[in-house]
Amino acid sequence: MDRFEQIKKTACSVTNISLEELESKSRKRYVVDARRMVFSIAKDYLEMKISHIADRVNMNHASIIHHLKQHNDLMISDIYYKDRFDKLLELYKLNISYVNKDELIETIKELKEENLRLESELIQKNND
Repeated sequence: MDRFEQIKKTACSVTNISLEELESKSRKRYVVDARRMVFSIAKDYLEMKISHIADRVNMNHASIIHHLKQHNDLMISDIYYKDRFDKLLELYKLNISYVNKDELIETIKELKEENLRLESELIQKNND
């Protein structure tokens, strides 16, 4: 299964819809929102060209552009949408072992601090 299909399946899981519903021509808000999320991840994380995304979902590239703009607006104005997107993105990253460099650096810093704290505690216990 390719990564685009993984995104679609993860989106279905997060939004609680079927793959058939996601791939349908439905204009129901919850289905369209799921599609928007898929398009955004495909563009931003898979670095797919808009025309390639359009080909994969049998849509016009202008429709994909519209959905991406709507996605950006919803991320600002709709807390529920943003929450679902963040959950989808987190699950997708876990599925493909995606690692953000900045997040990795922050985690390393936290682990080093924790290591120093534990070493200090151990030394103190040995001295007692």
